[in-house]
Amino acid sequence: MKILLLAVPIGAGHIKAANSIKQGIERLSPESKIRFENCFDWVLPVYGSAYKTVYEFCQKNAIWSLKIFYQGMGVKKGGDWKLYLFHRMTSYRFPELIKEYRPDYVLCTHFSPAYYSALYKKDFHYRLGVVITDYYIHPHWVNDEIDDYFIPNEDLSGQLLSYGAQGANIYPSGIPVSLTLEGEIDKDGARKRFGISPERISVVVMGSKVFGGEWLEIVQEIIDFDYDLFVLCGENKEAMEKIKKLKGKANLKIYGMVERIHELIAVCDILITKAGGITTTEATLAGPCLLFANSIPGLEDKNEEFFIKHGAGLRLTRENAKKLMADLLSHPEKIKLMRKNLLRLGRKNSAINIAWTILNSPK
Repeated sequence: MKILLLAVPIGAGHIKAANSIKQGIERLSPESKIRFENCFDWVLPVYGSAYKTVYEFCQKNAIWSLKIFYQGMGVKKGGDWKLYLFHRMTSYRFPELIKEYRPDYVLCTHFSPAYYSALYKKDFHYRLGVVITDYYIHPHWVNDEIDDYFIPNEDLSGQLLSYGAQGANIYPSGIPVSLTLEGEIDKDGARKRFGISPERISVVVMGSKVFGGEWLEIVQEIIDFDYDLFVLCGENKEAMEKIKKLKGKANLKIYGMVERIHELIAVCDILITKAGGITTTEATLAGPCLLFANSIPGLEDKNEEFFIKHGAGLRLTRENAKKLMADLLSHPEKIKLMRKNLLRLGRKNSAINIAWTILNSPK
């Protein structure tokens, strides 16, 4: 079987999900041929560079504008003619990729590659699937040629159907994560590596790689509690220096980029983070008490709503940080319940299950 995996480098999640599925296919069917491509390398160059530049600019300077995009930009149903037209106009060398490789199955972890693939499906007779990498579905994810949708949770099926996905197969497979995260973690070894005592509450603050702004303000609000506080500042050295100067009761530990971060997530009691699709999914496998901060409007805040609805997360702001943290520390049973609810949302072996479905799909 020849499988083409398509992703785009908008955030880390789409690439990570595609790589995880590649691992799953290679494990189940070493004889299958797999090709993994950044879709932007094959379409009109200005589209990929402009998309990435605008997205990163909006994240840093106009985060409110992303809400407009993720709510559909006027597109209310999947398969809108404007999306087909745009992708046909910018397809550039994409047909060359399809003609050269001639896949049996094309799997996309972003909506844009799915539209490019939809344009040539009838000519090259492949099956088309998409993996949705957030706990909210916007209408761009749906088009008329998609055969298989792999979604994070069965509760999202109604969103897909409302956008016109009635004729497709819908699999509540979960969001795929690396196979290395599916295995057992040596928690004693991880605690020793990060200096975590099982006798004390441990809190991890994990912002984006450009950590700063409101993250600093939140750390200021929660530093005066008696626990182990790990602050991950990513690439922002200036933020690290500012946090080093903060004083409080917390046993403060500051990091930049962290290797084996999944082990830290697995052994902490409370994780404060943005509600990215991959990050939250990795958390469901470990089960910390999940607090959300500074999420992207229109998408990550929808992820927040999903987990809050299921009793598996709370929204943390600089205004409520002290009160919320004091309440959790005073009521450890709340922390325990949230951790239990988060684990309940986890889907084991998502990448393997998606790979199996692809390998056993009708020809």
